[in-house]
Amino acid sequence: MTRMIRMTLQGNTLDVSQAAPRQVSAFLQKWRLYLVLLGMMLPTLIGLGLFTYYPQFGAIKYSLYNWDGGTTEEFVGFRNFREAFTVDPLFWQSFQLVLILLAANILKMWPSILAAIVLHRLRSERWQYIYRVLFVVPMIIPSIVGLLIWKGFYDAGNGALNAFLNSTGLMKALDRLDVFMAGDGTSGGLVNTAVARAVRDRFEIAGTHGLWWMIMVGVVLILVRMVSGRFFRNRVNPVAAPLTWTAAALLVAAVVLSLLFCVWPTRPINAFAEGTPAWLGNQHLIIPAVIFWGFPWVGTVGVLIYLAGLQNITQDVYEAAELDGVGPVRKLFAIELPLIMTQVRINLIFLTIGTITDYGLFLLLLGPWGGPGSKGMVPGLYMYSTAFLDQRFGYACALGMILFVILLSITILYQKYVKVEK
Repeated sequence: MTRMIRMTLQGNTLDVSQAAPRQVSAFLQKWRLYLVLLGMMLPTLIGLGLFTYYPQFGAIKYSLYNWDGGTTEEFVGFRNFREAFTVDPLFWQSFQLVLILLAANILKMWPSILAAIVLHRLRSERWQYIYRVLFVVPMIIPSIVGLLIWKGFYDAGNGALNAFLNSTGLMKALDRLDVFMAGDGTSGGLVNTAVARAVRDRFEIAGTHGLWWMIMVGVVLILVRMVSGRFFRNRVNPVAAPLTWTAAALLVAAVVLSLLFCVWPTRPINAFAEGTPAWLGNQHLIIPAVIFWGFPWVGTVGVLIYLAGLQNITQDVYEAAELDGVGPVRKLFAIELPLIMTQVRINLIFLTIGTITDYGLFLLLLGPWGGPGSKGMVPGLYMYSTAFLDQRFGYACALGMILFVILLSITILYQKYVKVEK
């Protein structure tokens, strides 16, 4: 018995002595692999830090300085931010165009969604492949070439747009619409009716403030609706429907009013009578021209994003819908749209970031100050002009920090509330 116990203890000691080197070897081998992977990633991390993150942190630093881009530096603290919020009206005026473009982008998303759904429903794989290639081909063409084509398209004398409108008689229709919508500035006209003028003047709906108030109230009502739903839980929520419909009505009204009062002039501009309106040279026509840019708004990237989401829908869902007698239109609203909300959210984020920060389109079409009356000024273009024309790089960095916070907040809202219906 004693001999057996002694042999067992010796065996356990032997196992422990053999296990320790194996653990050390496995530990060293694991860390050797980590070091190899780190060595392979190190050039990328160094490049990312130097050329991506360092300039970003540099922008945070210089937003607190009066910096001209050279050697002149003066620490001013938060003076640049105070100037942006209290003194500089043009920066916040540029958000009026952003609000209009974001509202228009919601409508301009539909052609891409419908094009992706049509491609997805094609039975022939051969035709699907051909159309996908056709949608990818425009990505090869430099974007600046497309912008130059559109600039010539809008030319007052030889532009294709004016030639098309004159040849089809639509120019006369626009001339009549100019009078019908605006009237004579004091009476008549759809935009200048007594009710419209009273509402516009009383609540400043024609400006940015009234529209932002309508949107804010709509969002607050949605939040109250969510909180009340948690309060009632398993009981019937009596305020759910009124809050939902009121919030939806306010948001839709904000979109419609922004497109009506902010896009179309409130007084006759008499630009269509001679048949040569300067779309990019008339401050009243700049916003309609910018909205019309990209027609028919079937964006290559947007179509491919939506198509990728549609391909993730299993065939079983469509087969079950066909057994239930679901038609093509109901499939669109009951199956396809709810299940591609992730892709809609991604595209919304891209469109929002591009609308607020992009300036290439407006710089090439309208110049560094957004055309006559700065009607085509967007925050990205204003930041560019402030930095490279006024040589106020520190103030431009402060504007960039404000845009970063705004974009981050909007992205968080998209991530939280634009979700897939399971």
